Amino acid sequence: LMLTGAAMLLGADFALNKIYQRIYGTAPKAAFFFNSLLGLITAVIFFCINGFKLDFSFYSLVMAGVMGLLVMCYNIIGFRLLRSGTVAEYTLFLMTGGMALPYIWGLLFLNEDFSVLRTGGLIVILSGVVLSNFSGERVNIKQIVMCVAVFVLNGFVSIISKMHQSQTTFDSVNAAEFIILGGIFKFLLAGILFLAFKNKDGSESGDNSLKKAVIIITASAVIGGVSYMLQLLGAKALPATVLYPFITGGSIVFSSFAGVTLFKEKLSAKLTISVILCFAGTSMFL
Repeated sequence: LMLTGAAMLLGADFALNKIYQRIYGTAPKAAFFFNSLLGLITAVIFFCINGFKLDFSFYSLVMAGVMGLLVMCYNIIGFRLLRSGTVAEYTLFLMTGGMALPYIWGLLFLNEDFSVLRTGGLIVILSGVVLSNFSGERVNIKQIVMCVAVFVLNGFVSIISKMHQSQTTFDSVNAAEFIILGGIFKFLLAGILFLAFKNKDGSESGDNSLKKAVIIITASAVIGGVSYMLQLLGAKALPATVLYPFITGGSIVFSSFAGVTLFKEKLSAKLTISVILCFAGTSMFL
């Protein structure tokens, strides 16, 4: 039940991203503002969750900085992708990349056990991803590049998180403190870029617009934080091999449902089959 709730909240979070993008546009400045404020609010939330304390580790700081940079990159690309694509398509590439690449990384570099069933699931997932980008129509190279970029970037975000949590060589902070450091990095970097860029998009402006933006971003940070807490609670009773596939498959389904119901997006037969394949593939990891 906790993991189902976490997956539903992730679907809602993706919907909030789409709402923000529709109101404020997809210009880099809008994305930088979103990331900067989201990083700050997320850091504050997890600082409270962690009992108002924050330990320091240079290794964790570097890893959190790299992860924060990758997250900001796929968020900015995601803004552009959501403008011409659907929530289902964005989630499909984002979440499958976040699960598939760490599995491959574990096999190649961490000497993790090979599983025929999970490898078969990975092939099914990749088949769904490939299918979602091929049709009889003219191929949109720009769209494909953005989708692949989101897939790879979130995959490496999961790899970095996995490396940070599993290494024993360096001193490191706990999971909540790692998120705090990443949020602080995003706040500072995205804030600097926000101040440096001129807004060329036709987005809203003014005090009322700022209030709405703050509300949307705060809601995104709270929903994402609660989702992560539910995942942590679920992880106490379930292994990672159950946790990540469940969250991946569930978030793809719930975000697709949100796109259809809230934004009246139409899922093509090709994309629907891709979502089903990816859900089936993630189930094979169980």
